Amino acid sequence: MTHRISNLVTVFVLAGLAVFLGMLHALVVSPDARALTGAGHGPGYLSHDGWWLGTYRLDDGAQGFCLNAGKPSPTGNVYDYADAASLGWYTPEQSASLAYISRTWAGTDDRLTAAAGQIATWLVAGLGGHTPEELAARAGSDAGPVLARAHEMVDEAARLGSSSVRAEAVLELAETGPGRVRVELTVVRPSGAELLAPGAQRARVALDGASFADGAADADVPTGTDMAIMPSGDAASVTVSAAASLDGLPYGDRLLVAAPHADAQAVLVAVPATAEARAAASTTGPSPLPFQPIVSTVTSAPEALPGALIHDRLTVSVDTAEGLLPSWGVRGVDDGFEPVEAVVESTLYGPFPAPLSESPDVPDGAPAVCTVETTVDGPGEYDTPECAIPAAGYYVWVERIDPARVSAGDGGERLRPWRSAFGVATEITVASAPVVPAPEEPGPAPMAPAALADTGGSWAVEAWPAAVGLGVAGGAVLTAALGRRLRRRNTASRCRMDA
Repeated sequence: MTHRISNLVTVFVLAGLAVFLGMLHALVVSPDARALTGAGHGPGYLSHDGWWLGTYRLDDGAQGFCLNAGKPSPTGNVYDYADAASLGWYTPEQSASLAYISRTWAGTDDRLTAAAGQIATWLVAGLGGHTPEELAARAGSDAGPVLARAHEMVDEAARLGSSSVRAEAVLELAETGPGRVRVELTVVRPSGAELLAPGAQRARVALDGASFADGAADADVPTGTDMAIMPSGDAASVTVSAAASLDGLPYGDRLLVAAPHADAQAVLVAVPATAEARAAASTTGPSPLPFQPIVSTVTSAPEALPGALIHDRLTVSVDTAEGLLPSWGVRGVDDGFEPVEAVVESTLYGPFPAPLSESPDVPDGAPAVCTVETTVDGPGEYDTPECAIPAAGYYVWVERIDPARVSAGDGGERLRPWRSAFGVATEITVASAPVVPAPEEPGPAPMAPAALADTGGSWAVEAWPAAVGLGVAGGAVLTAALGRRLRRRNTASRCRMDA
């Protein structure tokens, strides 16, 4: 009993393993790799002596051309699908032509096309000892047109057959305004690579860092055609990338063959176009948005004397209005980016005889003292070179930025012009002539200092105190002497009066 149970278990295990392996095979092997049977004829001609010229059908509904002229018919034979590349039957040139024939005409519903396609297939794969005329005769009265069409098909397949296809994405940013993206498609043919004409196919393109004209980030675009794109973001530099994908392309040398189990003709089956191509590109460049400098200015000296040197103090910033780059623009250099350099032209006007009034423009005929230039490369403060004030009067600075002063390709295309008004109060310098005091009326000429008899020297600063003292003493002696004399005179007078 135990032995029979063990045997039964073994049988179930082996059966389960077989089922598992079968399921695994079904999962691993392509669905196309199942056994199938030749079901009969498709469109074509049956000759009066029973020979068929046209397509054959398999029991899964597939249709195709026979490959091995002279071998038995596919009808009733068992087949497995195989990739012709693994069979090694054909040269690259043959594979390219047969793949073109199969995907272009093997699925036809027209019998003349089917008959011509069958002869074209044999002309490429081998006639099996037959002549084209012999095979075309199976079409009866249509033999001539069938054979002519077959030769046209062979020529077309030789020209348009291909071994592969590749795509290339071209992405460029403009100095100003929109950039562009383009998808180029190249087909590798037996005769060499061919760049397809614009609009040959359509590619799905997805953008990062930019959008198409309608604002979308992805679109179906014709190949070989420039499509406008606008970078997004408000940084001074932008990075944009594009990814292109193309599917179901009618190119390449993929052949699907129904290979027979017995000695019969293999069938070249019509397959849908399945070639694909991918491409990507990325680029970084200056933002194409324009930027608008703003400059506020203050003269270095509101008041000065004629002949003085004055300069202007510039405070540079940028306008952040909508549509403008909210920062200073940059330009591309070999190792990255550098700020755009702008030139501020500063002109000192004057002298004017009266106070100035502010106006948008410089008055006609306004005298100019000098024009100086200052290079600025971003927000900040700058000092202009100095100018000398020639005479008394009112002077004023006026500035401007001209994008034409920036060399082509250095960012001038994105730099917007700017200029200051005339007569701005902070820019005015008043120059006044210095006041010279009136000369004093002349007084008595000073006495020359007496010579020193004993030394022969002259008066010095140190002698003045002594001289003053001597003068005071001398005055006292003189006063005393005059007093005595007056007393004597008075006494004599009294004496004369008493007598």
